[in-house]
Amino acid sequence: MTDWMRQMFMLALAVFEGFCAYRLFQAFALPRLNQPRRSAVVIGVVWVLYHGVCLWGNWAFYPSSLWNLAVYLCLLFAAALVWYQGSVLLKLFLVVQFAAIHELSIWAPNSLLAVHSVVIEFLGNGMKHEWLSVSAFMSLISISNVGLFLSVAVLREGITYFFIRRIVKAYRFPRRFEKNVLPYLLPAAASILIAVMLRVLMIEVENNMPVTLYTRYPLIAALIPVLAVILLFSNSFSFELFQKMAAFEEQRTEKLVLESQVSGLQNSIAEMESLYDSVRSVKHDMKNHLLVLRTLVHEQSPGGEAEQYLENLYPLIEQMDAQIRTGNPVADAVVNAKFQYAKKVIPNIRLDAGDLLVSNVVAVKAFDIGIILSNALDNAVEACQRLCRKEPDAETQIVLRSFWKGNMYFLEIENSFDGCIEREPDSEYLRSMKPEPDEHGIGLKNIRACAQKYSGDMDCIVKGRRFILSVMMRGK
Repeated sequence: MTDWMRQMFMLALAVFEGFCAYRLFQAFALPRLNQPRRSAVVIGVVWVLYHGVCLWGNWAFYPSSLWNLAVYLCLLFAAALVWYQGSVLLKLFLVVQFAAIHELSIWAPNSLLAVHSVVIEFLGNGMKHEWLSVSAFMSLISISNVGLFLSVAVLREGITYFFIRRIVKAYRFPRRFEKNVLPYLLPAAASILIAVMLRVLMIEVENNMPVTLYTRYPLIAALIPVLAVILLFSNSFSFELFQKMAAFEEQRTEKLVLESQVSGLQNSIAEMESLYDSVRSVKHDMKNHLLVLRTLVHEQSPGGEAEQYLENLYPLIEQMDAQIRTGNPVADAVVNAKFQYAKKVIPNIRLDAGDLLVSNVVAVKAFDIGIILSNALDNAVEACQRLCRKEPDAETQIVLRSFWKGNMYFLEIENSFDGCIEREPDSEYLRSMKPEPDEHGIGLKNIRACAQKYSGDMDCIVKGRRFILSVMMRGK
C-alpha cells in the first residue's frame, strides 16, 4: 500500500470517526443555531479537518503521541463550548466520553500484533529453510502488513461505533442527566487516564534504541486488549446503570406526584360532601322558615307583594348548590376547585362545563376521572395564564365536554393558549412551564396511563390558538 493510499484510507477512517462524534453530540446537546440537523455536524467536521491537516502536514506527533491526544481534546472541547448549548460539564463529558472510547478502541485490537508477529516468524522460518524465496517472503510480508493495518483499522472503528451507539441508545433522561453529569464523567475520565498511562509506558529507550513493552513482556500483547475491552464495557455499563437509576427516580417522582393528586382529590371530595351536607341542611331550614313566613304573610295580606316575593325565593333556594354538577361527586369536586382557582388567577376567563356528564360512565373509576380532570385542568389553567402574561387583553376560556361513540366515552378539555407548542426532547409530550423540571410531562403521562387502563388513549389537537385534549376510554 503506497503512502498516498494509506493517507486516503486514514482520512476515510477520520470521516467515520467524525460521524461517530456527530452521533454522540447530537444525542446529548443542541447546537446554538436554529438548524440543529445541519449545524450538529460541525463537531464531526472539526474532527475530520484536524486529521486532514495532520496527514497533509505529515506531523511527527500524529497519530500516536500524547501531543495528539492533548491537541484533539482541547480542540473538541473548544468547539463544543462555542457551538453547543448546555453546561460546561455536559460538554466536557461529551469530549471525554468520545476520547475515552476512541483511545480504548485503539488498544483493543492490539492482540492482532501478536498474531502478526507469529506470521512474520513463520514466514522467516520458511525463507530460512529455503522453501520460501526472498521475493515471495517480501511479498507476503507486504500483504501481511497491509492486512494487519486494515484489520486493526476496521476493528477499531467497529468498536468505536458499537460503544457510542450503545451509550446513545441508553440515554433517556436529559433533564436528570444535565443535573448530575459528574457521576457519568468519572468512568470516562478514568478510562482516558489509563489510556494515557499506556501511551507513556508503551515505549522505553535503552541504549538509544526504542523498546516496546510487547518486546520485553510478550504477555502484555494479550493483556492490554483485554483491559481495554473491560474498560469499554465498564464505561458503558456504568452509564446504563446511572440511566436505570434515573428511570427509577423518574418513576418515584411520578408516583409521589400521583399520590399527592390522589390525596388532594380525597380532601376535595370530603370538602364537597361536607358542602353538600351543609347546603342540604340550609335548604331544608330555609324552606321551613319560608313556609312559616309565607303562612304569616298570607294570613295578614293574602295575594300581596310580600307573598309573591316569598314565592319567588323558592327557585333561588333550589339553586343553592355546587355550580358544576356532572353527576359524579369526584368530578364535581375537581372541576369546582379548579374553576374557582382559574377565576382567582385569570380575570374575565370564561369557564363552561355545561356539556360535561360523568354520571353514566360506569366502567371508569371515579378516581381515574378525577386524575384526568385534575391534570388536564392544571395544564389548561397554566396555558391561559401564559397567554394572559403575553397578551393581557386576550380572551381566555376553558371548556369541558363529553360524549359517547358506541361504548367509548370521550372527554375533551379545550382551552386558549398562546399558539406556541414545545415538546420535550426525545418525547411525544409537550413541554411544561412549571418551575420544577422534574414534574414536566408527568400530568400528560398520568392522563395517558389512566386512559390506557380502560383500552383508551389520549390525543392533543391544536386548532389555531385553541388547544384540545381529547381522552378516550371504554366507559361501558
